[in-house]
Amino acid sequence: MIRPIRATVVALLVLHVTCLAAWAGLRDDVERLVRMAPLKGAKVAVSIRDCSSGASLVAVNADAQMAPASNMKLLTTGSALHALGAKFEFSTGLILDGDRLIVLGDGDPALGDPELLSDMSINGKQGVDVETFLNLWVQPVVDSGVKTISEIVVDDRIFDREFVHPTWPADQLNNRYCAQISGLNFHANVLHFFPRPRPNEPPLIGDSRPAAPWLKVSNSAYSRDGINDKNDSWIARRPGTNEMTLRGNVRFPYKASVPVTVHNMPEFFAQILADRLTKAGIAVGGHRESLRDDPPSTGQKIGPAITTPISTILKRCNTDSENLYAECLLKRIGHALTGEPGSWINGPAIMRRIIHERLDNPSLASGIIISDGSGLSADNRVTAGAMTAWLNSFANDETLGPVFIESLAVAGQSGTLQKRYADSKKLHGAVVQAKTGYISQVSCLSGFVTMSDGRRRAFSVLVNGLKDPSCVPLAKKLQDEIVCSIADDLADTPATALGGD
Repeated sequence: MIRPIRATVVALLVLHVTCLAAWAGLRDDVERLVRMAPLKGAKVAVSIRDCSSGASLVAVNADAQMAPASNMKLLTTGSALHALGAKFEFSTGLILDGDRLIVLGDGDPALGDPELLSDMSINGKQGVDVETFLNLWVQPVVDSGVKTISEIVVDDRIFDREFVHPTWPADQLNNRYCAQISGLNFHANVLHFFPRPRPNEPPLIGDSRPAAPWLKVSNSAYSRDGINDKNDSWIARRPGTNEMTLRGNVRFPYKASVPVTVHNMPEFFAQILADRLTKAGIAVGGHRESLRDDPPSTGQKIGPAITTPISTILKRCNTDSENLYAECLLKRIGHALTGEPGSWINGPAIMRRIIHERLDNPSLASGIIISDGSGLSADNRVTAGAMTAWLNSFANDETLGPVFIESLAVAGQSGTLQKRYADSKKLHGAVVQAKTGYISQVSCLSGFVTMSDGRRRAFSVLVNGLKDPSCVPLAKKLQDEIVCSIADDLADTPATALGGD
Protein backbone atom coordinates (compact mmCIF):
# COMPACT_ATOMS: atom_id res chain seq x y z
CA MET A 1 0.00 0.00 0.00
CA ILE A 2 2.99 2.31 0.50
CA ARG A 3 3.82 2.59 -3.19
CA PRO A 4 0.35 3.80 -4.41
CA ILE A 5 0.23 6.43 -1.63
CA ARG A 6 3.72 7.61 -2.47
CA ALA A 7 2.77 7.79 -6.15
CA THR A 8 -0.31 9.84 -5.33
CA VAL A 9 1.72 12.30 -3.25
CA VAL A 10 4.24 12.67 -6.05
CA ALA A 11 1.44 13.28 -8.57
CA LEU A 12 -0.10 15.94 -6.36
CA LEU A 13 3.26 17.65 -5.91
CA VAL A 14 3.78 17.66 -9.66
CA LEU A 15 0.28 19.08 -10.14
CA HIS A 16 0.94 21.75 -7.51
CA VAL A 17 4.21 22.77 -9.15
CA THR A 18 2.47 22.84 -12.55
CA CYS A 19 -0.21 25.19 -11.15
CA LEU A 20 2.34 27.50 -9.57
CA ALA A 21 4.19 27.64 -12.88
CA ALA A 22 0.95 28.39 -14.75
CA TRP A 23 0.02 31.14 -12.31
CA ALA A 24 3.53 32.55 -12.55
CA GLY A 25 3.01 32.68 -16.31
CA LEU A 26 -0.24 34.57 -15.85
CA ARG A 27 1.42 36.95 -13.43
CA ASP A 28 4.26 37.59 -15.87
CA ASP A 29 1.79 38.22 -18.71
CA VAL A 30 -0.23 40.71 -16.67
CA GLU A 31 2.84 42.54 -15.40
CA ARG A 32 4.13 42.81 -18.97
CA LEU A 33 0.78 44.14 -20.25
CA VAL A 34 0.67 46.76 -17.50
CA ARG A 35 4.30 47.75 -18.09
CA MET A 36 3.83 48.08 -21.86
CA ALA A 37 0.49 49.93 -21.78
CA PRO A 38 1.02 53.48 -23.16
CA LEU A 39 -1.06 55.23 -20.49
CA LYS A 40 1.20 58.26 -20.00
CA GLY A 41 1.74 57.94 -16.28
CA ALA A 42 -1.68 56.65 -15.29
CA LYS A 43 -1.71 54.33 -12.29
CA VAL A 44 -2.87 50.73 -12.74
CA ALA A 45 -3.93 48.26 -10.04
CA VAL A 46 -4.71 44.61 -10.83
CA SER A 47 -5.90 41.69 -8.75
CA ILE A 48 -6.81 38.21 -10.00
CA ARG A 49 -8.15 35.61 -7.57
CA ASP A 50 -9.06 31.96 -7.97
CA CYS A 51 -12.66 31.54 -6.82
CA SER A 52 -12.36 27.93 -5.72
CA SER A 53 -9.37 28.29 -3.40
CA GLY A 54 -9.54 32.04 -2.82
CA ALA A 55 -5.85 32.22 -3.68
CA SER A 56 -4.46 35.51 -5.02
CA LEU A 57 -2.92 34.68 -8.39
CA VAL A 58 -1.87 38.16 -9.53
CA ALA A 59 -1.38 41.33 -7.49
CA VAL A 60 -0.10 44.49 -9.16
CA ASN A 61 -0.50 47.51 -6.86
CA ALA A 62 -3.38 45.49 -5.44
CA ASP A 63 -3.29 47.37 -2.11
CA ALA A 64 -3.35 50.85 -3.69
CA GLN A 65 -6.44 52.91 -2.94
CA MET A 66 -8.06 53.77 -6.28
CA ALA A 67 -11.16 55.64 -7.41
CA PRO A 68 -13.51 52.87 -8.63
CA ALA A 69 -16.05 54.89 -10.65
CA SER A 70 -19.06 52.62 -11.27
CA ASN A 71 -17.23 49.57 -9.94
CA MET A 72 -18.49 51.00 -6.65
CA LYS A 73 -21.87 49.53 -7.63
CA LEU A 74 -20.46 46.05 -7.02
CA LEU A 75 -20.00 46.90 -3.34
CA THR A 76 -23.38 48.63 -3.11
CA THR A 77 -25.43 45.91 -4.80
CA GLY A 78 -23.66 43.16 -2.88
CA SER A 79 -24.24 44.99 0.41
CA ALA A 80 -27.93 45.49 -0.41
CA LEU A 81 -28.33 41.82 -1.28
CA HIS A 82 -26.59 40.86 1.97
CA ALA A 83 -28.71 43.23 4.09
CA LEU A 84 -32.11 42.88 2.43
CA GLY A 85 -31.97 39.31 1.12
CA ALA A 86 -32.56 37.75 -2.28
CA LYS A 87 -36.36 37.79 -1.86
CA PHE A 88 -36.69 41.47 -0.95
CA GLU A 89 -39.11 43.61 -2.94
CA PHE A 90 -39.60 47.37 -3.04
CA SER A 91 -43.28 48.16 -2.58
CA THR A 92 -44.99 51.50 -3.28
CA GLY A 93 -48.59 51.86 -2.14
CA LEU A 94 -51.60 54.17 -2.25
CA ILE A 95 -53.79 54.59 0.81
CA LEU A 96 -56.93 56.60 1.59
CA ASP A 97 -56.98 58.27 5.01
CA GLY A 98 -60.42 59.86 5.26
CA ASP A 99 -60.46 62.29 2.38
CA ARG A 100 -56.66 62.39 2.12
CA LEU A 101 -54.87 60.30 -0.51
CA ILE A 102 -51.37 59.22 0.51
CA VAL A 103 -48.64 57.77 -1.72
CA LEU A 104 -46.38 55.68 0.51
CA GLY A 105 -42.89 55.66 -0.99
CA ASP A 106 -40.39 52.86 -0.47
CA GLY A 107 -37.41 54.36 -2.30
CA ASP A 108 -38.05 52.17 -5.36
CA PRO A 109 -35.92 53.50 -8.25
CA ALA A 110 -37.84 51.38 -10.77
CA LEU A 111 -41.28 52.98 -10.32
CA GLY A 112 -42.33 54.09 -13.80
CA ASP A 113 -38.82 53.63 -15.21
CA PRO A 114 -39.41 54.00 -18.98
CA GLU A 115 -36.92 51.23 -19.76
CA LEU A 116 -38.87 48.79 -17.62
CA LEU A 117 -42.24 50.01 -18.87
CA SER A 118 -41.23 48.92 -22.38
CA ASP A 119 -40.99 45.33 -21.06
CA MET A 120 -44.16 45.48 -18.98
CA SER A 121 -47.36 43.77 -20.05
CA ILE A 122 -50.93 44.77 -19.12
CA ASN A 123 -53.94 42.82 -20.42
CA GLY A 124 -51.75 41.03 -22.93
CA LYS A 125 -50.31 44.24 -24.37
CA GLN A 126 -46.54 44.31 -24.43
CA GLY A 127 -45.00 47.67 -23.61
CA VAL A 128 -46.76 50.22 -21.43
CA ASP A 129 -46.59 53.99 -21.73
CA VAL A 130 -46.30 56.17 -18.67
CA GLU A 131 -49.94 57.32 -18.78
CA THR A 132 -51.20 53.73 -18.80
CA PHE A 133 -48.95 53.04 -15.85
CA LEU A 134 -50.30 56.04 -13.92
CA ASN A 135 -53.83 54.83 -14.61
CA LEU A 136 -53.08 51.75 -12.48
CA TRP A 137 -53.67 54.07 -9.53
CA VAL A 138 -56.03 56.65 -11.00
CA GLN A 139 -58.71 54.16 -12.06
CA PRO A 140 -59.01 52.41 -8.66
CA VAL A 141 -59.51 55.80 -7.01
CA VAL A 142 -62.27 56.58 -9.52
CA ASP A 143 -63.82 53.14 -9.01
CA SER A 144 -63.84 53.64 -5.24
CA GLY A 145 -66.52 56.29 -5.64
CA VAL A 146 -64.46 59.06 -4.06
CA LYS A 147 -65.55 62.44 -5.44
CA THR A 148 -63.37 64.81 -3.46
CA ILE A 149 -59.84 64.55 -2.09
CA SER A 150 -58.76 67.25 0.32
CA GLU A 151 -55.11 66.74 -0.42
CA ILE A 152 -52.65 64.34 -1.98
CA VAL A 153 -49.62 63.65 0.20
CA VAL A 154 -46.49 61.85 -1.01
CA ASP A 155 -44.84 60.24 2.00
CA ASP A 156 -41.18 60.01 1.02
CA ARG A 157 -39.80 59.87 4.57
CA ILE A 158 -38.11 56.50 4.08
CA PHE A 159 -35.15 58.62 2.79
CA ASP A 160 -33.81 61.99 3.82
CA ARG A 161 -34.28 64.93 1.47
CA GLU A 162 -30.68 65.43 0.44
CA PHE A 163 -31.55 64.84 -3.21
CA VAL A 164 -28.03 65.33 -4.59
CA HIS A 165 -24.73 64.14 -3.16
CA PRO A 166 -22.52 67.12 -2.25
CA THR A 167 -19.54 65.83 -4.24
CA TRP A 168 -21.36 65.22 -7.50
CA PRO A 169 -20.29 67.52 -10.37
CA ALA A 170 -22.45 70.64 -10.09
CA ASP A 171 -22.28 71.35 -13.83
CA GLN A 172 -23.77 67.92 -14.66
CA LEU A 173 -26.83 67.81 -12.40
CA ASN A 174 -29.20 68.31 -15.38
CA ASN A 175 -27.97 65.04 -16.90
CA ARG A 176 -29.97 61.86 -16.36
CA TYR A 177 -27.01 60.05 -14.75
CA CYS A 178 -27.16 62.71 -12.00
CA ALA A 179 -30.88 62.22 -11.33
CA GLN A 180 -31.95 63.20 -7.82
CA ILE A 181 -32.51 60.53 -5.16
CA SER A 182 -35.71 60.52 -3.13
CA GLY A 183 -38.00 58.29 -1.12
CA LEU A 184 -40.50 58.42 -4.01
CA ASN A 185 -38.90 58.14 -7.42
CA PHE A 186 -40.81 58.16 -10.69
CA HIS A 187 -39.85 57.81 -14.36
CA ALA A 188 -36.19 57.64 -13.28
CA ASN A 189 -36.69 61.22 -11.98
CA VAL A 190 -36.27 62.52 -15.51
CA LEU A 191 -38.58 64.28 -17.99
CA HIS A 192 -38.29 63.47 -21.69
CA PHE A 193 -38.91 66.07 -24.40
CA PHE A 194 -39.10 65.56 -28.18
CA PRO A 195 -38.47 68.94 -29.87
CA ARG A 196 -39.35 69.54 -33.52
CA PRO A 197 -37.88 72.15 -35.88
CA ARG A 198 -39.79 75.10 -37.33
CA PRO A 199 -38.14 76.84 -40.30
CA ASN A 200 -37.20 80.42 -39.52
CA GLU A 201 -38.73 80.15 -36.05
CA PRO A 202 -37.75 78.74 -32.66
CA PRO A 203 -38.37 74.98 -32.52
CA LEU A 204 -41.43 73.43 -30.94
CA ILE A 205 -40.58 72.15 -27.49
CA GLY A 206 -43.49 69.71 -27.41
CA ASP A 207 -45.03 68.01 -24.38
CA SER A 208 -42.97 66.21 -21.82
CA ARG A 209 -43.21 62.57 -20.84
CA PRO A 210 -44.77 62.26 -18.37
CA ALA A 211 -46.96 65.21 -19.30
CA ALA A 212 -46.67 68.17 -16.94
CA PRO A 213 -48.98 70.84 -18.42
CA TRP A 214 -48.28 73.30 -15.58
CA LEU A 215 -44.58 73.32 -16.44
CA LYS A 216 -43.40 76.32 -18.46
CA VAL A 217 -40.22 75.71 -20.44
CA SER A 218 -38.44 78.74 -21.84
CA ASN A 219 -37.20 78.51 -25.43
CA SER A 220 -33.76 79.78 -26.37
CA ALA A 221 -33.12 77.18 -29.07
CA TYR A 222 -32.77 77.48 -32.87
CA SER A 223 -34.06 75.60 -35.93
CA ARG A 224 -31.09 75.97 -38.25
CA ASP A 225 -30.63 73.45 -41.06
CA GLY A 226 -27.32 74.48 -42.60
CA ILE A 227 -24.84 71.85 -43.74
CA ASN A 228 -22.86 72.18 -40.52
CA ASP A 229 -25.84 72.41 -38.18
CA LYS A 230 -26.66 69.45 -35.95
CA ASN A 231 -29.30 68.22 -33.55
CA ASP A 232 -27.57 69.35 -30.39
CA SER A 233 -30.31 70.74 -28.18
CA TRP A 234 -30.43 70.27 -24.44
CA ILE A 235 -32.53 71.48 -21.54
CA ALA A 236 -30.99 73.54 -18.77
CA ARG A 237 -32.61 73.51 -15.33
CA ARG A 238 -31.89 76.21 -12.78
CA PRO A 239 -30.47 74.56 -9.61
CA GLY A 240 -33.01 73.89 -6.89
CA THR A 241 -35.98 74.55 -9.19
CA ASN A 242 -37.90 73.12 -12.14
CA GLU A 243 -37.36 76.26 -14.21
CA MET A 244 -36.19 74.88 -17.54
CA THR A 245 -34.89 76.31 -20.81
CA LEU A 246 -34.44 74.57 -24.17
CA ARG A 247 -31.10 75.51 -25.73
CA GLY A 248 -29.03 74.50 -28.75
CA ASN A 249 -30.25 73.61 -32.23
CA VAL A 250 -33.10 71.41 -33.46
CA ARG A 251 -32.43 70.49 -37.07
CA PHE A 252 -34.57 67.33 -37.25
CA PRO A 253 -37.48 66.01 -35.15
CA TYR A 254 -36.13 64.14 -32.15
CA LYS A 255 -36.91 60.43 -32.05
CA ALA A 256 -34.76 59.83 -28.99
CA SER A 257 -35.67 62.18 -26.19
CA VAL A 258 -33.96 65.25 -24.84
CA PRO A 259 -33.91 64.38 -21.12
CA VAL A 260 -33.63 66.62 -18.08
CA THR A 261 -33.64 65.78 -14.40
CA VAL A 262 -36.53 66.81 -12.16
CA HIS A 263 -36.09 68.67 -8.89
CA ASN A 264 -37.93 67.23 -5.88
CA MET A 265 -39.78 64.33 -7.48
CA PRO A 266 -42.02 63.66 -4.43
CA GLU A 267 -43.61 67.10 -4.76
CA PHE A 268 -43.61 66.86 -8.55
CA PHE A 269 -45.31 63.45 -8.47
CA ALA A 270 -47.97 64.77 -6.10
CA GLN A 271 -48.76 67.37 -8.75
CA ILE A 272 -48.80 64.73 -11.52
CA LEU A 273 -51.26 62.57 -9.60
CA ALA A 274 -53.43 65.58 -8.72
CA ASP A 275 -53.54 66.55 -12.40
CA ARG A 276 -54.58 63.05 -13.55
CA LEU A 277 -57.22 62.64 -10.86
CA THR A 278 -58.68 66.07 -11.66
CA LYS A 279 -58.93 65.09 -15.32
CA ALA A 280 -60.70 61.91 -14.23
CA GLY A 281 -63.39 64.00 -12.52
CA ILE A 282 -62.19 63.97 -8.92
CA ALA A 283 -61.88 67.30 -7.14
CA VAL A 284 -58.45 67.66 -5.52
CA GLY A 285 -57.97 70.38 -2.91
CA GLY A 286 -54.18 70.41 -2.80
CA HIS A 287 -51.02 68.36 -3.04
CA ARG A 288 -47.73 68.23 -1.16
CA GLU A 289 -44.89 66.08 0.07
CA SER A 290 -45.09 64.88 3.66
CA LEU A 291 -43.78 66.91 6.57
CA ARG A 292 -41.22 65.34 8.86
CA ASP A 293 -43.55 65.68 11.84
CA ASP A 294 -46.61 64.27 10.07
CA PRO A 295 -48.04 61.23 11.92
CA PRO A 296 -47.25 57.80 10.40
CA SER A 297 -49.25 57.24 7.24
CA THR A 298 -52.17 54.88 7.75
CA GLY A 299 -55.42 54.20 5.97
CA GLN A 300 -57.27 51.95 3.57
CA LYS A 301 -55.20 50.49 0.77
CA ILE A 302 -56.51 51.53 -2.62
CA GLY A 303 -55.29 50.26 -5.96
CA PRO A 304 -52.45 47.76 -6.34
CA ALA A 305 -49.18 48.00 -4.47
CA ILE A 306 -46.48 48.29 -7.12
CA THR A 307 -43.57 46.01 -6.34
CA THR A 308 -40.12 45.49 -7.82
CA PRO A 309 -37.95 42.48 -6.88
CA ILE A 310 -34.38 43.19 -5.84
CA SER A 311 -33.11 41.05 -8.73
CA THR A 312 -34.57 43.59 -11.19
CA ILE A 313 -32.97 46.46 -9.27
CA LEU A 314 -29.57 44.75 -9.23
CA LYS A 315 -29.77 44.04 -12.96
CA ARG A 316 -30.52 47.65 -13.88
CA CYS A 317 -27.80 48.79 -11.52
CA ASN A 318 -24.98 46.49 -12.63
CA THR A 319 -25.82 45.64 -16.24
CA ASP A 320 -27.02 49.11 -17.26
CA SER A 321 -25.00 51.06 -14.65
CA GLU A 322 -27.94 53.15 -13.43
CA ASN A 323 -26.71 55.53 -10.73
CA LEU A 324 -30.21 56.21 -9.37
CA TYR A 325 -30.61 52.52 -8.57
CA ALA A 326 -27.31 52.29 -6.69
CA GLU A 327 -28.04 55.32 -4.53
CA CYS A 328 -31.53 54.06 -3.70
CA LEU A 329 -30.06 50.73 -2.62
CA LEU A 330 -27.51 52.53 -0.46
CA LYS A 331 -30.14 54.64 1.29
CA ARG A 332 -32.58 51.72 1.54
CA ILE A 333 -30.14 49.59 3.53
CA GLY A 334 -29.42 52.63 5.68
CA HIS A 335 -33.12 52.80 6.54
CA ALA A 336 -33.57 49.03 6.88
CA LEU A 337 -30.87 48.60 9.52
CA THR A 338 -31.21 51.87 11.45
CA GLY A 339 -34.94 52.63 11.23
CA GLU A 340 -34.02 56.21 10.34
CA PRO A 341 -34.49 57.86 6.93
CA GLY A 342 -31.90 56.40 4.57
CA SER A 343 -29.05 58.80 3.90
CA TRP A 344 -25.50 59.18 2.60
CA ILE A 345 -24.44 58.88 6.25
CA ASN A 346 -26.17 55.76 7.56
CA GLY A 347 -26.06 53.93 4.19
CA PRO A 348 -22.25 53.97 3.93
CA ALA A 349 -21.97 53.11 7.65
CA ILE A 350 -24.04 49.97 7.08
CA MET A 351 -22.04 49.13 3.96
CA ARG A 352 -18.77 49.35 5.88
CA ARG A 353 -20.13 46.94 8.49
CA ILE A 354 -21.23 44.46 5.82
CA ILE A 355 -17.92 44.67 3.96
CA HIS A 356 -15.99 43.94 7.16
CA GLU A 357 -18.27 40.99 7.85
CA ARG A 358 -18.03 39.43 4.40
CA LEU A 359 -14.32 39.98 3.86
CA ASP A 360 -13.37 38.99 7.41
CA ASN A 361 -10.04 40.71 6.75
CA PRO A 362 -9.56 44.11 8.40
CA SER A 363 -6.54 45.02 6.26
CA LEU A 364 -8.54 44.52 3.04
CA ALA A 365 -11.67 46.26 4.33
CA SER A 366 -9.70 49.25 5.61
CA GLY A 367 -8.70 50.16 2.06
CA ILE A 368 -12.32 50.98 1.13
CA ILE A 369 -13.72 54.51 1.47
CA ILE A 370 -17.43 54.95 0.77
CA SER A 371 -18.76 58.35 -0.28
CA ASP A 372 -21.78 57.35 -2.42
CA GLY A 373 -23.25 54.16 -3.81
CA SER A 374 -22.89 54.66 -7.55
CA GLY A 375 -19.26 55.73 -7.88
CA LEU A 376 -20.20 59.10 -9.33
CA SER A 377 -18.37 60.74 -6.43
CA ALA A 378 -14.63 61.06 -6.97
CA ASP A 379 -14.08 60.54 -3.22
CA ASN A 380 -14.75 56.77 -3.20
CA ARG A 381 -11.71 54.50 -2.85
CA VAL A 382 -11.24 50.75 -3.19
CA THR A 383 -8.30 48.43 -3.69
CA ALA A 384 -8.15 45.83 -6.42
CA GLY A 385 -7.32 43.18 -3.81
CA ALA A 386 -10.39 44.02 -1.73
CA MET A 387 -12.56 44.05 -4.85
CA THR A 388 -11.64 40.52 -5.90
CA ALA A 389 -12.03 39.28 -2.31
CA TRP A 390 -15.50 40.86 -2.28
CA LEU A 391 -16.41 39.22 -5.59
CA ASN A 392 -15.06 35.91 -4.36
CA SER A 393 -17.29 36.11 -1.29
CA PHE A 394 -20.30 35.99 -3.61
CA ALA A 395 -18.84 33.37 -5.94
CA ASN A 396 -18.87 31.03 -2.93
CA ASP A 397 -22.24 32.10 -1.54
CA GLU A 398 -24.81 29.53 -2.62
CA THR A 399 -27.76 31.71 -1.58
CA LEU A 400 -26.79 35.19 -2.75
CA GLY A 401 -24.10 34.42 -5.30
CA PRO A 402 -26.29 33.40 -8.26
CA VAL A 403 -28.47 36.54 -7.96
CA PHE A 404 -25.42 38.78 -7.66
CA ILE A 405 -23.50 37.26 -10.57
CA GLU A 406 -26.58 37.20 -12.83
CA SER A 407 -26.94 40.96 -12.31
CA LEU A 408 -23.67 41.65 -14.15
CA ALA A 409 -23.30 42.59 -17.80
CA VAL A 410 -22.16 39.75 -20.07
CA ALA A 411 -19.34 40.44 -22.50
CA GLY A 412 -20.54 40.66 -26.09
CA GLN A 413 -24.18 40.28 -25.04
CA SER A 414 -25.60 42.85 -22.64
CA GLY A 415 -25.40 46.22 -20.99
CA THR A 416 -22.16 48.16 -20.88
CA LEU A 417 -20.21 45.11 -22.15
CA GLN A 418 -22.39 44.45 -25.18
CA LYS A 419 -19.85 45.85 -27.65
CA ARG A 420 -16.72 44.53 -25.96
CA TYR A 421 -14.96 41.21 -26.62
CA ALA A 422 -16.39 40.93 -30.11
CA ASP A 423 -13.86 38.17 -30.91
CA SER A 424 -15.21 35.46 -28.62
CA LYS A 425 -12.51 33.03 -29.75
CA LYS A 426 -10.01 34.92 -27.59
CA LEU A 427 -12.00 33.90 -24.55
CA HIS A 428 -11.77 30.13 -25.27
CA GLY A 429 -15.47 29.67 -24.52
CA ALA A 430 -15.27 31.52 -21.21
CA VAL A 431 -18.09 33.80 -20.06
CA VAL A 432 -17.10 37.24 -18.82
CA GLN A 433 -19.55 38.86 -16.37
CA ALA A 434 -18.34 42.21 -15.14
CA LYS A 435 -18.98 45.83 -14.21
CA THR A 436 -17.45 48.72 -16.10
CA GLY A 437 -16.66 52.07 -14.53
CA TYR A 438 -15.83 55.48 -15.91
CA ILE A 439 -15.62 59.01 -14.55
CA SER A 440 -13.14 61.75 -15.36
CA GLN A 441 -9.59 60.27 -15.45
CA VAL A 442 -10.85 56.86 -14.26
CA SER A 443 -11.55 53.62 -16.11
CA CYS A 444 -12.22 50.33 -14.31
CA LEU A 445 -13.40 46.79 -14.97
CA SER A 446 -14.08 44.12 -12.33
CA GLY A 447 -15.91 40.83 -12.48
CA PHE A 448 -15.58 37.15 -13.28
CA VAL A 449 -14.16 34.91 -15.99
CA THR A 450 -15.92 31.53 -15.93
CA MET A 451 -15.07 28.47 -18.04
CA SER A 452 -17.70 26.04 -19.29
CA ASP A 453 -16.56 23.48 -16.69
CA GLY A 454 -17.33 25.91 -13.87
CA ARG A 455 -13.82 27.10 -13.05
CA ARG A 456 -13.99 30.76 -12.21
CA ARG A 457 -11.67 33.63 -11.42
CA ALA A 458 -12.42 37.07 -10.07
CA PHE A 459 -10.52 40.03 -11.45
CA SER A 460 -10.26 43.77 -10.94
CA VAL A 461 -8.39 46.21 -13.18
CA LEU A 462 -8.52 49.79 -11.88
CA VAL A 463 -6.93 52.63 -13.85
CA ASN A 464 -6.65 56.15 -12.39
CA GLY A 465 -4.94 59.33 -13.54
CA LEU A 466 -5.98 59.23 -17.20
CA LYS A 467 -5.23 62.91 -17.73
CA ASP A 468 -4.99 62.51 -21.51
CA PRO A 469 -8.45 61.58 -22.92
CA SER A 470 -6.75 59.63 -25.71
CA CYS A 471 -5.60 57.13 -23.07
CA VAL A 472 -9.13 56.13 -22.04
CA PRO A 473 -9.61 53.62 -24.91
CA LEU A 474 -6.08 52.34 -24.22
CA ALA A 475 -7.07 51.66 -20.62
CA LYS A 476 -10.06 49.65 -21.84
CA LYS A 477 -7.75 47.79 -24.21
CA LEU A 478 -5.50 46.89 -21.28
CA GLN A 479 -8.48 45.62 -19.31
CA ASP A 480 -9.61 43.47 -22.22
CA GLU A 481 -6.11 42.08 -22.75
CA ILE A 482 -5.86 41.09 -19.10
CA VAL A 483 -9.25 39.35 -19.24
CA CYS A 484 -8.13 37.46 -22.33
CA SER A 485 -4.93 36.45 -20.52
CA ILE A 486 -7.05 35.01 -17.70
CA ALA A 487 -9.06 33.01 -20.25
CA ASP A 488 -5.82 31.86 -21.93
CA ASP A 489 -4.45 30.67 -18.60
CA LEU A 490 -7.65 28.85 -17.67
CA ALA A 491 -7.72 27.16 -21.07
CA ASP A 492 -4.11 25.99 -20.60
CA THR A 493 -4.60 24.86 -16.99
CA PRO A 494 -6.06 21.36 -16.39
CA ALA A 495 -9.51 21.33 -14.82
CA THR A 496 -8.13 19.13 -12.04
CA ALA A 497 -5.44 21.67 -11.18
CA LEU A 498 -5.13 23.15 -7.72
CA GLY A 499 -7.93 25.67 -7.32
CA GLY A 500 -10.08 24.01 -10.02
CA ASP A 501 -13.35 22.21 -9.45
